[in-house]
This record gives sequence, C-alpha cells and structure tokens, in this order.
Amino acid sequence: MPVNVAIIGAGNISRAHLSALKGSSEAIVVGVYDADRSRAEQRANDFGIGKIYRDWAELLGDASVRVVAVLVPPDLHQRYAVEALQAGKDVVCEKPMAATLAECDAMLDAARQAGRQMFVVQNRIYNPAYEKTRELIQSGALGTVFLAQTTGFEGPNTVFGSPWLATARGGNGVLMAQAVHPAYSLRWMLGDVEQVSCLMGGRKVVEMTQEDTAIVTLRFASGVIGEMTATFGLSNGPFDHAILVFGSEGYAEIHNQSGNPTQPQTLRVISPRVHGDRQPHLVDLEPVPDHAASFRFMWKDYLRSIVTGQPARVAGVDGRKAVEIILAAHRSSELGRPVTLPL
Repeated sequence: MPVNVAIIGAGNISRAHLSALKGSSEAIVVGVYDADRSRAEQRANDFGIGKIYRDWAELLGDASVRVVAVLVPPDLHQRYAVEALQAGKDVVCEKPMAATLAECDAMLDAARQAGRQMFVVQNRIYNPAYEKTRELIQSGALGTVFLAQTTGFEGPNTVFGSPWLATARGGNGVLMAQAVHPAYSLRWMLGDVEQVSCLMGGRKVVEMTQEDTAIVTLRFASGVIGEMTATFGLSNGPFDHAILVFGSEGYAEIHNQSGNPTQPQTLRVISPRVHGDRQPHLVDLEPVPDHAASFRFMWKDYLRSIVTGQPARVAGVDGRKAVEIILAAHRSSELGRPVTLPL
C-alpha cells in the first residue's frame, strides 16, 4: 500500500520532489502546505495534489499522513522536522539538514524519542555515475585513491531564484547551499573527513550576505586529500558540477551537465584493470528518464526503509556530518587555520 506523504514548502525544490513522487507506486502526495497559499495552489494544480492545508497544525493533525517532506529554508528545518516527528510522522528533510549542529542534534534526538525515521536529502549519491564511481573505488579498479577534486559552477540566477539565499538567514552561502552536495558525496565514496581548511572569495560578485565563492580542502581519515571549489558568481559557463577521483592506477571523472536530457551525467574512467589499457573510456550509464531521477531513486530507498525498518543508503546522522564539514570550513576561514573534526 502506498505511503501517504505531505509536504511543507512549495518553493523551487518542491518541483523536483513532486516530480519524483508523481506516479510512484510507493507513495502518494496527499497534501501541501505553504505560508504563501497561492504558491501551494500552483503546486497542487501542477501535480494533481488533492489537499491544500490551511495551516501547519492541520497538516500535523492529518492522521492519514505518515511522512512529511520538509522543503522550507534551512533555518526552519529544525522547527518543522521536530514538530512533525513529535506528531508521529517520519521526516524527509531538504539539505542542508540545519544551520547548526545543535539544530541537527535536536532533530536526531526527536526522531529517537518518537521512534521515527529522520532522513536528509542526499540525492546525488543515487545517480548512476556516483554509484559506479564508488564501485570503482571500493573494488580497487583505480588503485590506491589519494586525491579528489570537486567543482560547482553556478551563476547568480541560483540565488535570485530563491531570494532567501541572498539574506543573512542561517544555512545560506554557497558552501551550505551548494558544496554540501560534494561534501556528502565524497564522504559516501571516501569515508569520514578529519580535517578541513577553507578560503572564502575576497571579491563579492553576487549580491548576497554570505559567501558566493569558496575553496575548501579536506583530509580524510584514510589519508586521501580533497578539494571543493564552489561559486554562484559565474555569469557565463561552464555551468557544471564535477567530481574527479585520482588513484595510483587510474581516475574517474563525473560531469553533471552533459546536455543530454536522458543522461545528464557523464563518467570518464581510466582503469587498466577494467579496460585493459591506459586510455580514457566513457562509461555506459543507466539512462535516466529526467532530471528528477536521483530524487526518485532516493525517495524509493527512504520509503523502503520507512516501511520495512531496513537501513537506507544513508541515515540522519549522515546529514549532520555533511553540515559539520561545512561549518568546519566556515570556522577555518574565520580562524585562518585548519580545523579538526569532530567540532
């Protein structure tokens, strides 16, 4: 029987979640609430949602709802997630999990006390290119991995499309809003991070309160070092998100904007063990039906865990650890030195 889902927050990101859940055999979106009722009405009309809640209390009181998707700005995540958990709902919360570690801990504590599941969106690790790269790393096909690099190149339209990103509200800035994606992805591929350093851009090119450009270096517990470059300042391309993983016997290179709508990613690999030569090979990936595919695969996994009690690919604590990496980057920038984890 499909699980009933209600969402709070009908902003831009809700389209990805609603597209992922539309037609799902595992879930039905039964209602939506947003403080801007006209926006809630628009989403309901676009996706055939039957109910628009008058207020948050009405959503919480809907006994038919098992899962609440919290899709509001990050500084509101704690309040709505905790209240949903206390009302007996399971929660899927957008990234970043929250603006502070104390808020993350309050959410995890509420889930434990309520005996409910608390998931944070980590959709990129459900992309075929990411899955294949992790498989290559773990199988030894790249040799001993020693270096990883990520890039996130976006323009000011990202900020202008979600105006709250330009404000001083907690959880803003290019690191929390964008680099948290490669932070959790690299953790999933390479393990825990033990040290973080960061430089913020000294030339502000986007009208926003928090940083618009930053470079973060990571040292993993395994000894691998990593570097994440993130910006909202690019007026002209390449608008891309990439991950490069270097090993003693090869490398893997993911690009997220291939221009192909049925396969937005590309994965290029050098691996003598796999291909029998030292040439780069474009790996055949499972076709995806649309850009919401990673959200669809993620929701399928989270819902399976909610229904069966079996672990999902990630847990709530993984959302906290991604936030911790970003907060360590902020602290490093403030102190002018590397910061050791845990904070």
